[in-house]
Amino acid sequence: MQKPLAMLLRPQTISMIIGQSHIINDKNGIISRMVDKQFPTSLIFYGPPGVGKTTIGIALANDLNMKYTIFNASIDKKEKLMKAIEKINTDEQHIVIVDEIHRMNKDKQDFLLEFLETGKVILFAATTENPFFVINPAIRSRCNLIKLELITPLEMFDGLKKVIKDFEINLKINDEALKYLAELANGDLRTAINWIEIFMNLYNDQEVGIELVSQIVSEAKAKGSGYGDEFHDLKSALQKSIRGSDVDAALHYWSRLMVIGDYETLMRRMLIMAYEDIGMANPAIPTRVFTAIQSFRQVGMPEGRIILGLAIVEMALSEKSNSAFIASESALEDVQKGICPPVPDFLRDSHYKSSSKLGHGIGYKYPHNYPNNWVEQPYLPKEIKDVKYFTSKNNSKYERKILETYYKFTSRKD
Repeated sequence: MQKPLAMLLRPQTISMIIGQSHIINDKNGIISRMVDKQFPTSLIFYGPPGVGKTTIGIALANDLNMKYTIFNASIDKKEKLMKAIEKINTDEQHIVIVDEIHRMNKDKQDFLLEFLETGKVILFAATTENPFFVINPAIRSRCNLIKLELITPLEMFDGLKKVIKDFEINLKINDEALKYLAELANGDLRTAINWIEIFMNLYNDQEVGIELVSQIVSEAKAKGSGYGDEFHDLKSALQKSIRGSDVDAALHYWSRLMVIGDYETLMRRMLIMAYEDIGMANPAIPTRVFTAIQSFRQVGMPEGRIILGLAIVEMALSEKSNSAFIASESALEDVQKGICPPVPDFLRDSHYKSSSKLGHGIGYKYPHNYPNNWVEQPYLPKEIKDVKYFTSKNNSKYERKILETYYKFTSRKD
């Protein structure tokens, strides 16, 4: 069985790596310095899929002339890791390359820690997840964090052109088509090489131009997945764009999340935004967003995109107010700090016969017995009687209107 082209072309030395010039350069690049000084140290490679995290680890191990073991945390069992480490000669260091370390459970990470501390093992770990969330702090503190960047279209074009030439790949593809392919890959070199493999095997009898690329590669690789930092960053960018009333940016990030396809998570965030960021400025929006979500679930894709798209536009263009959110968060924070004085006696439950013996309910004024269904009386415990959680933003028509009505029927001027 023929190996995938991505495996056959995997760089065996740092000089063959495409991109990552911030760590691989002749000036102060840390990876280049490690090779030049032949100094091994434990590293965590962190970045999006397809940028070469594990590949750099393998190439670096080769350039350091050190033996290494590759452990895939998503499929390999702990026994494989144990056997590999047991065979290591105590007089020489050994590199353990852990792919997808975010899938390695605490038990396996703790086992690895013991050998990191003795210096017997040098760890090269690769992860798409935020290391501060998924890697044991003790392991993290013993490693240098190397953040890998997306490969730019220009870097990918130059790299692919060099690979096709150096490996004598039987493929005639013009520069315009190769540049377009590099752009479509969206920073994922593995994806680009997979496409090259398709053209190499199926279309090696003709010149590959931009029209053929457009026909075979129907759409760009959607950057991001239903997990990991990229997904969370897109959700964050969407909410901040809507909060900032930038409808075009909101539609851009929404579209990227739609292509990923985790609709339930996206809709959950949309509903949160409607209540948190728009709130009292336009209280019809949360209801409309909820209706849009229910409609989407009934209609499904592809037509459902029309429904959610409308909701995104409405939210972005709506007036905004987080006054209710700030007020509720402030009240919750006080309670979590332990600010919980006794409920005033006149507000306590008095539905049972003996409640008056405890003084419960005595002195309570029933608002519906008074004009405008309101009567002046304190409700907060006396210890915090002057606390004020809600402060109106007073910058939207609806919020101004309800406050005017409130002040009118309560005869309050503040």
